[in-house]
Amino acid sequence: MFLFRNVPNVAAHRANFSSATTRSRSSTTKTAFARKTTIVVRAMSADAGPRDLIDLRVGKVTKCTVHPDADKLYVEEIDLREAEGPRTICSGLVPFMKEEDVLGKNVIVVANLKARNMQGVKSHGMLLAASNETHDKVELLVAPKNAKLGSRVVFGDAAFNGEPASANQVQKKKYWEAFGPELVTNGEMEASWKEDGAVMRVELEGEEGDEGPTFGSVKCESLTNALVG
Repeated sequence: MFLFRNVPNVAAHRANFSSATTRSRSSTTKTAFARKTTIVVRAMSADAGPRDLIDLRVGKVTKCTVHPDADKLYVEEIDLREAEGPRTICSGLVPFMKEEDVLGKNVIVVANLKARNMQGVKSHGMLLAASNETHDKVELLVAPKNAKLGSRVVFGDAAFNGEPASANQVQKKKYWEAFGPELVTNGEMEASWKEDGAVMRVELEGEEGDEGPTFGSVKCESLTNALVG
């Protein structure tokens, strides 16, 4: 079993970290198109756990600029292969990395969070990143270059129990609050589930094995045994 070690005051640290990787989706204030918001109510399996209820997807960053009204935020456009077009996500990554460190990366998006207005940019979603204990080093979680965009992220070999929760359900039932603290990196910089060590994996394009699709792990650049949020 994977054990999360040497992280004092995890709850307080995670609260600070969560504020840096802020959530958003949809169009920017002045230039982007409007996205239609649909309220969805889903029937969930009685056996569903936190990993079943949160919807993590693979997306490619196609645009990354500094927020015009918030100099610590990047505004990214993320291709999740959705019919509505790219999502716009705001992330508090400016103090930790350059635009070129974000642009073009295959990232992991929390896709079923409610829309929020971030300094005039209405958006929905969150990019996942790893942080050290002192929160002076933050690295994006990155999927392989040939990851299948829009595909759902899995943990180990576990199958899902039903569909993920809707954004309204995630907020009302506080599903993210149960899910987020279980995300860490292991000794190989792979994103994983703290309780059982299951590694975060994504489907790869154009690679089929005898038993179906091939999967690759999601990793950060260098941080081991780190918080993810």
